[in-house]
Amino acid sequence: LVEPMVQLAENPDVASDGTSLTYRRNAVRALAELIEPSAAAVSSTARGDPALALVADPTAAASASQDAALACERLERMTLTLESLSVKERYPPRRYQDALPRDTSSRSFPDDSTPPPTTSRKALIVEIEDVTSASVEDNTEVPLGATSTSGRDDEYLSIASTSALTAAAYVSGAELHGVDALPGWSSPAAATAARALLQRAFGAATQHTDALDEQARENLARCLGESAPVLAHCLANEPEPRWGGEAEHDGRREPRPPAPELPPELAGVVQPASAESALVAATRLRRLIEMVGYPWIGRNENVVARVVPCVLRAMDHKNASVRREGCAALVAFVASVTRTELRWHGAALLDAASSTLSASSPEVFGAAAAAHVRTALAVCPDDTRDPGLTAAFTAILEAANSRGHEPEVAAAWVVEAPALIAALKLSVASHLDKIFTPLLSWLHARDDAVACGAASCLELTCKMTWPRIPGHAASLWPDVARAYAEADARGAADELRTQLKNLAAVLQLAAGDAFEEVWCRSKNEPVPSELEPLIAYLESLPARVVSGSK
Repeated sequence: LVEPMVQLAENPDVASDGTSLTYRRNAVRALAELIEPSAAAVSSTARGDPALALVADPTAAASASQDAALACERLERMTLTLESLSVKERYPPRRYQDALPRDTSSRSFPDDSTPPPTTSRKALIVEIEDVTSASVEDNTEVPLGATSTSGRDDEYLSIASTSALTAAAYVSGAELHGVDALPGWSSPAAATAARALLQRAFGAATQHTDALDEQARENLARCLGESAPVLAHCLANEPEPRWGGEAEHDGRREPRPPAPELPPELAGVVQPASAESALVAATRLRRLIEMVGYPWIGRNENVVARVVPCVLRAMDHKNASVRREGCAALVAFVASVTRTELRWHGAALLDAASSTLSASSPEVFGAAAAAHVRTALAVCPDDTRDPGLTAAFTAILEAANSRGHEPEVAAAWVVEAPALIAALKLSVASHLDKIFTPLLSWLHARDDAVACGAASCLELTCKMTWPRIPGHAASLWPDVARAYAEADARGAADELRTQLKNLAAVLQLAAGDAFEEVWCRSKNEPVPSELEPLIAYLESLPARVVSGSK
């Protein structure tokens, strides 16, 4: 059924009558259904998810590359089909269907059956036709088409949103602490075809590259707002069993904003929510937010209010892969909006990020830490004594002390925590003992990136809290000297030793005689040959001058 419609769309000589247009629109929807990742492919290619690994199909994993190649070919066909449509047909509407009245018989304004007087004035561009106000015969039901997560129902999702959701499931994104840039069911060729579809269908006519221009990003923002109810439906959690008399909601959590809902007549037709469909929906949500970016999410009407509930549902999901994608979506979201646009949703986002961090598995911790830190910096004011920033730092510091033995925790901590330390400045001085304990142990980690990151975090901490460093200088030198002497066994020996030299220089400047007395004592003892360059570097530093009051 698809091939004749595709051939018709690829033929530029076909007359642009109503039947041809219907065939093209049906071709897009049929291709979207065929491109939709199957549940077997999603469960078999998900990484680091024990729940999906139990139902994974080895044969589906083996055929994932073939399915991705077939999806790439169909994405190219969808691109040609969309290009054959007019701009009005392939661009998303400016108003969402769920925001319009569903029942046109109970309107409060007067009957406008009398035709308006004819004038020679041309219609303005901003005057958009209301598709829900079409004349319907009395006592006649409107038939509902089959609807899935890709949006087969043309009364609800536009052709643009259907195409955007289809491409977002295969396009590549940014890597973030274990969150893959490319979905497991996709391939580099399919990602390239998906991005080309978004640019050529939604971008400016003069653009000939695969990069998304401003026109495409604005259209994708409108598609994101229109698709929010479908994404929220797929991300919904099944109600958990509770004991009799147990409260339905946890009073300790911030109330979640209501999510946009599908119309009642469509809720039963859409594909039911599952772990596989939730993972695909979270991936689509993250990719669309990353591609839209700043400032189009906040500039388009109601997009922020419709996207926030979807992000919260993804972070509150019981599936680990969905939570990880939800954290990555939150990172992209807070980077795409301003603090003013987050003013009504900051408390709920911070609460969700904190809850995900405290209950995260090692595979999710990296993305959860990034979401926790960046959300706190985006929502809280630039005040070193702000309670929100202090609470965020306390939470991530507790994770470092209680879970510092986990490699994933250490790798994510040394990357994300410096931003909070730089924001709090001297306010972290009261936590120096808890900060130095994990960082000094990470100087000897097997991972070179963790060791170099720990040295950089120590240097930043000493700079921010230099008035309190003299009391801790003696306890820092043994680990610094040992890490410097053992650096020869690492692949990044030069980088680590450079970081340790910078740390020693900051300690010498901040602690003065207290630190100099410790490392000078080492000269009277047998010094390893590997440590001699560090001591020679400290001896070459200029003397610390303390200005006294007369």
